[in-house]
Amino acid sequence: MIYHALFWLCYYIFGALISLSIHQIYDPRFYAELLSLLPPDMALVYINLYVLVPAFLLKRKFPLYFFMVLLTMTATSIIDIELHHLYTVSGSPFFAGNSRLTIPDLATQLINGIYLLGLTTGLKFFKDSMQQRQRIQEQEKQQIALELNFLKAQVHPHFFFNTLNNLYSLTLHKSDQAPEVVLKLSSLMSYMLYESGAPYVPLDKEIANLENYIALEKLRFGTRLSLTFEKAVTPPGPIRIPPDDPIRIPPLILLTFVENSFKHGMSQILGEGRIDIALKADQHELLFRIDNSIGEPQSSSEPQSSSEPPSSSEPRSSNASPSNGIGLTNVIRRLDLLYGSNYRLDKTQTATNFHVTLKIPLQ
Repeated sequence: MIYHALFWLCYYIFGALISLSIHQIYDPRFYAELLSLLPPDMALVYINLYVLVPAFLLKRKFPLYFFMVLLTMTATSIIDIELHHLYTVSGSPFFAGNSRLTIPDLATQLINGIYLLGLTTGLKFFKDSMQQRQRIQEQEKQQIALELNFLKAQVHPHFFFNTLNNLYSLTLHKSDQAPEVVLKLSSLMSYMLYESGAPYVPLDKEIANLENYIALEKLRFGTRLSLTFEKAVTPPGPIRIPPDDPIRIPPLILLTFVENSFKHGMSQILGEGRIDIALKADQHELLFRIDNSIGEPQSSSEPQSSSEPPSSSEPRSSNASPSNGIGLTNVIRRLDLLYGSNYRLDKTQTATNFHVTLKIPLQ
């Protein structure tokens, strides 16, 4: 309503300024009479926008639409001309030159009506187009958010299955490690269920989640696993963001790469294996590298070291590879949705190692 009121106020002021500049009329009575001529113009505009356009134009009934527009403009033009004549009869000197109804007067009013309809219809379609674009963008945002939530939810349950089996084994042996495993598993599940629902999480919490995950996997593989995790995080500077605001990244992005290094790396190796992880972050970007040993699929169960508890065997496919898992496909899809072409992901596989380098912006 405010926009409509502003439009008609500007429309009236524009007409008044023209009369003031061309005809040099300063009498307030004329501008009061001019204001009373707005209702026919308003009726023409609103009948067109809210009756004729939806009923005929948008349904592609063009001949009928143009006929109804012409009929409406003729009716409002006649009303306008009769109002001019009424003011003339009542003694107004400002419309004394207007006759009651002539073809030239009607043609002039019709031309004015065409200008007014062209302007208001154009504004209406422009506004509708902008609103439609906003609706589409909002739907795309909602779709992306739904897809991101779906992809985040696809954390492989095999990890929890194996961890619970390990925990069961520890409780059977009354191991002192059991309470620590329960605590780490609880922290990991709490992070995945509650904190990872946000679009971005503090980097230190993501690192803590990775460390909990790695600790539980170390329990599974025991002394067969040699693992390093190097971290170098430069605190954010005061120019980019406030110093007390931590670096934030999308949750569970890095976990997929670590999970793959165990699932497609250590799980496929009979003997000892190695995983090297390096994370570096500064004010502008995060660099994450992970390198793990790989081996051929095994048909027999994994040998257990003296320090690791028994665990259930995992199903292995003959074509298991770090580069073709659904987890990696999901995380690439998330990266595409979040960063478009502004990230870099390099994957290199040799006969004995699989290497991943991920670089994402932090602005």
